[in-house]
Amino acid sequence: MRVAVVGSGPAGCAAAIALRRAGADVTLLGDGRDGVGEQLHPAARPLLARLGLGCLTGQLECVGVRAAWRSAVVHEQPFLSHPLGSGWLLDRASFGAMLRAAAAEAGASVRSPARLLGLTRGPSASSSGRSAWRLALSDGALDCDWIVDATGRRADVARLLGVARRRHDRQVALVGWLAAERPDDVDATLTVETTAHGWWYGCRLPGGRRVAGFVGPARRLDAHAWEAELRATRLLAPLLDGYRVVHAPVARAADSSILERCHGPGWLAIGDAAVSWDPLASRGLVAALASGLEAASLVGASEARLAARQEVIETRFAEYRAERVRLYA
Repeated sequence: MRVAVVGSGPAGCAAAIALRRAGADVTLLGDGRDGVGEQLHPAARPLLARLGLGCLTGQLECVGVRAAWRSAVVHEQPFLSHPLGSGWLLDRASFGAMLRAAAAEAGASVRSPARLLGLTRGPSASSSGRSAWRLALSDGALDCDWIVDATGRRADVARLLGVARRRHDRQVALVGWLAAERPDDVDATLTVETTAHGWWYGCRLPGGRRVAGFVGPARRLDAHAWEAELRATRLLAPLLDGYRVVHAPVARAADSSILERCHGPGWLAIGDAAVSWDPLASRGLVAALASGLEAASLVGASEARLAARQEVIETRFAEYRAERVRLYA
């Protein structure tokens, strides 16, 4: 079976690897750019092991989270007692490159940069009698039997097919990067703290860098005031002594949203394309890897199997939304 995986982030790469192992002819399409989200929870360890990526060379160990959530009290969640061990603080560019290299090594054909411009479905030119897709791409065309939409919150495939997305908030993250010559900075935690209008997170990254992001309603974001407000935080600011901003903050969607349907004849959505979470939930990367691995059992599956998956997604999302309301209340 010919499968086009559209999107070369963690979900798409995991899907490409799993599908190749299942015997599919896989083309992985993407722009080679990587998202934000730098903390990888220990829950990713068994997923990475299934992908053959147990060792994340060049990444930093994350030993836990410390948070002051609507309180002056700092609560610590150490990973030292976690049954799976510690997590990671990621350089997303090198992590993404590693995943794409693993997909290529598994036998996927990687086309990058390649952007999806349009798609049509009609009778296959083969004698199988199945319908097939033709994808119009920025670098040419591609014929395939199934499409996996791994394009993140944009959900490019679903959007072109007219599938609506239910957005439950308009939350945005304003994320920037800092650097310093600070060999004494050995902090290995993710730090979170709230303000009157949102919350901040920050952590150390490989290469003498740090990342910091403010998450809140779009109307509350002010790129010009970003650094001044960061320097005024209670927990993060002391960690930034000697650091200078090296990349102006960029806005990234951080909303909670879900597709009206996450599959259809000959296609399915995975990762953030199917359902996206508040960054506070720390589900994004783990959920992306898990849904990518699951794709191998879903491509070509019956409508009943895909409908059952949709029900599970809807149930989990409803439970998540209830928990999110409680946290932000």
